[in-house]
Amino acid sequence: MLERLKNDFYLAMLTLVGCIIVLCVTPYGIYRLYSGNYIVGAADLIMVLCAIAATRMAWRSGDTVKPGLFMALVFCAGALLVCINLGVDGLFWVYPFLVFIFFLVAPIRAFVLLALMLGSLFVIANLYPQLIFASRFQMLAFFVTTSITSLFAFIFAYRAQLQRRELQRLATTDSLTGAGNRRTLNDQLAVAISEFARLSRQYGLILLDLDHFKQINDNYGHKVGDQILIELVPVLQSMLRQSDQVFRFGGEEFVVLVADIKQADLERLAEKLRAGVQRKIILPDGAQITTSIGVAMQKADESWEAWLHRADLALYEAKHQGRNRVVTA
Repeated sequence: MLERLKNDFYLAMLTLVGCIIVLCVTPYGIYRLYSGNYIVGAADLIMVLCAIAATRMAWRSGDTVKPGLFMALVFCAGALLVCINLGVDGLFWVYPFLVFIFFLVAPIRAFVLLALMLGSLFVIANLYPQLIFASRFQMLAFFVTTSITSLFAFIFAYRAQLQRRELQRLATTDSLTGAGNRRTLNDQLAVAISEFARLSRQYGLILLDLDHFKQINDNYGHKVGDQILIELVPVLQSMLRQSDQVFRFGGEEFVVLVADIKQADLERLAEKLRAGVQRKIILPDGAQITTSIGVAMQKADESWEAWLHRADLALYEAKHQGRNRVVTA
């Protein structure tokens, strides 16, 4: 449970907001019902029940977008209803909701929801003077402060979102080539094993290694070697489908994970990659670069480690046979 909260920021935030709503709003809802204010009391308890339902849905489905949006919509409607019924006393609840909504949905969507809620409140306050605000000056002060709060909350949430995306990119991609890194490869291989067991979805592995890469670094320098690796990924991707994934396995070794493919097609694709690399990647002196490739189809009741090991053995055999060739496990 704690590991899941640690790895899923939006699930953690949605759970935190849900817990705060349950702990802080429930006593007020009960008090309102006890004191005879049934509309506000019912609104408070409905928000509590919706927060519980949305949090439970997020935990069960793994989807935080729909539950977060549902909770945000309920909070906006509930805050509006509370302000209409309680007047100035209800306005205090708007400020925490301003912050909560930015934890529940994407920053731009949250800003739009808040603009709609505050705009609705402004229209109602102008149609029915004295219903919510004691004076126009008080109304103006409220909208200025909530607008400032919303703006700064939006800036903070948007900046935090960009930083999370960048951290996610750094954690899942190879910094030099932009291909998926070893950690991402392991995760995707585990997904492939799961989908093969549940859905009979067939996957294939292509493990390729640039031939004599150490000599390239020795003869032309590491800068040229790095540039070759950088060029390799888009060359491979240009010959693959959008759903196929490229990972850097280590050094000059790369893995291509291909879904929904048969063995004969996998072998043809590997040969296409081998020929394409030889044709498209050229050294500064005009010499061609070759690659050795091992391919392996998924097997039933096989771990991803064993599957990857078979592809690695096939690659070793390709090198043993003279390089610049494809060998099937």
